[in-house]
Amino acid sequence: MKADQVAKIKKRLLSLRDEILKVIEWRDGSESGGGAMDEIDQANELIEKEMGFVMSSNMRANLKEVEEALDRIEKKHYGKCLHCGEEISPKRLEVLPFARYCVPCQEKIESKGR
Repeated sequence: MKADQVAKIKKRLLSLRDEILKVIEWRDGSESGGGAMDEIDQANELIEKEMGFVMSSNMRANLKEVEEALDRIEKKHYGKCLHCGEEISPKRLEVLPFARYCVPCQEKIESKGR
């Protein structure tokens, strides 16, 4: 992969990391107003907290993937499949800049999980 392509993807990953951090910070900082609540309000608040937890957990997983991709860029390993070592197609990296595997290896990994 060419240096200018990697630089462009790095910029995109940094931007994505910033966006994820803002969402996590917002989710972690948002609390309900409190006060007297009836059973329906309490149930709604519980559902919102559960959804927030799931969302926050997913965002943290995405953040980890982005940070790992940035680390691979710094170590000059970016764009290589972590399974077979072959180049990951630039088109795949455009769509999923934190991809760790080439398409054939990703398909093998996913088919084992079924």
